[in-house]
Amino acid sequence: MATSEQPNVTTKIGRIARSTLVISAGWGASIVVGLLRQRVIAGQFGTGAELDAFTAANVVPELIYTMLSGGALSFAFIPVYKERLEKGEGASALFSKVVNWIFLITLIASSISLVLAPWLVGSKWGVAALYSADIQLLTTQLMRILLLSTLIFSISSIITSALYAHEHFLIPALLPSLYSAGIIFGALVLVPKMGVFGIAWGAVLGSLLHLLIQIPALIYYKVRWVPLLRFDPALKRVAILMFPRIVDLMMARASINWLNATLSSRLGEGRLAALDFAYRLMNMPWTLIGTAIGIAVFPTMAALAAQKDVNAQRKALSGSLRAILTLAIPAAVALIVLGEPIIRILFEGGEFTAESTQLVYYALQFYALALISQSMLEVVVRAFAAQQDTYTPLYISMFTTIVNIGLAIWLTRPFEAGGISHAGPALANGIAVLIEASIGLLILSIRWKGVDIQHILKDLGKALFASAIMALVVILVKRFLPGGDLIQLVIGGGLGLLIYLVIVYFLGIKEIIQIPLAMIKRRTTGDE
Repeated sequence: MATSEQPNVTTKIGRIARSTLVISAGWGASIVVGLLRQRVIAGQFGTGAELDAFTAANVVPELIYTMLSGGALSFAFIPVYKERLEKGEGASALFSKVVNWIFLITLIASSISLVLAPWLVGSKWGVAALYSADIQLLTTQLMRILLLSTLIFSISSIITSALYAHEHFLIPALLPSLYSAGIIFGALVLVPKMGVFGIAWGAVLGSLLHLLIQIPALIYYKVRWVPLLRFDPALKRVAILMFPRIVDLMMARASINWLNATLSSRLGEGRLAALDFAYRLMNMPWTLIGTAIGIAVFPTMAALAAQKDVNAQRKALSGSLRAILTLAIPAAVALIVLGEPIIRILFEGGEFTAESTQLVYYALQFYALALISQSMLEVVVRAFAAQQDTYTPLYISMFTTIVNIGLAIWLTRPFEAGGISHAGPALANGIAVLIEASIGLLILSIRWKGVDIQHILKDLGKALFASAIMALVVILVKRFLPGGDLIQLVIGGGLGLLIYLVIVYFLGIKEIIQIPLAMIKRRTTGDE
């Protein structure tokens, strides 16, 4: 029996490996484009009040998107849609109903937000609570423009989820680059005439590009849209699965984005913008590592859950987590030891001064923990979603959101008051999400009678040891190597990476090379 299952398992590993590489390659390109976007914005606005306003203005539109048509929808939609695909019936009807309902609900939520924008911005706990009246007005105007992109994303993200269910990852991997391209166009072409409003209209353009490029793939997979709204058991199942995830993400986003904006507005100009720059830098390796692996493994985990193959689910979770830890831990260490030269090279110049660099680097160091914990959570939450269980993560998140909010309020105080200033939300998020991922992993271990925790902890220890040696080497090289930031980054960072890879290889961590090896094997054997 084991012999007959082995080819199927090998095929699944090869498919996940190929999908992960496609996603990582596409998002690797998006990182380059995203860095160019941030470089252009940094040169024009630095960490000034206008960028504070834009960052705060994006909180509510992003919250609506995340709750209704982003992470909440994909977790609920993909497993149910995947079932319809495998049965060969009802997939297009389900897709159409979800598109229609989500667009209507997003339209209503966006319209209400448009009307209430002044209150959402300027109230006691508004996103720009303690900014001046001029900045609050600017934030309100920008928010109303950005809500247009939310409407477009409400359709586009459902198409993305459908393509993921078809295990098509190439075009979705390009989407972040197109969105960034729209913002770059706005920054270069529209900002000289419109000021910071140019970035907002660029975001609307980027969301439109995000939508249009996916249409050919939708046609290729014969996914048809029809104007249906009638509820049926499949749509009801999506709604039931989606509701707890909406609440979960609303709490998570409110405790991150909204709280970041509110608390940072109490610390003075530039703190929110600096925190946002730091978050985006942390988000790049998080996306390449945690999100890429999580998205690639999710359709397979959903299929395994439908087959009730607990042993295979356990192996998929363990392998994915070990791969994430082996990659995320050195990336987090690199943010700490190399963050300052990275920021100077990428952003410093124009309105982005040396003071801006220090503000961003200070927050970035505290985001290192969040990189690891957020990457872990990507797989843990999807393990529950694959089983069509979105309530357990909600209950866990209720507790950790309270932890996050409490820590953020306590830590995000001025230095003279005993706080750590604008780094408070970063550290609070890292701690809270680590607790969330750990509790989720414990529950899965109880359900599945183990998640190979000994192997996970063993590889965790090896990765921590190798990362510590890597950090020591980079620090020594930076101290004695002559030259500027670029030389130190290339030589010091390159040497540190090489040493890390050598150490983990000889320590026997195979996850760091498993994906490329599986990809090579797949290509040479022609395994489909």
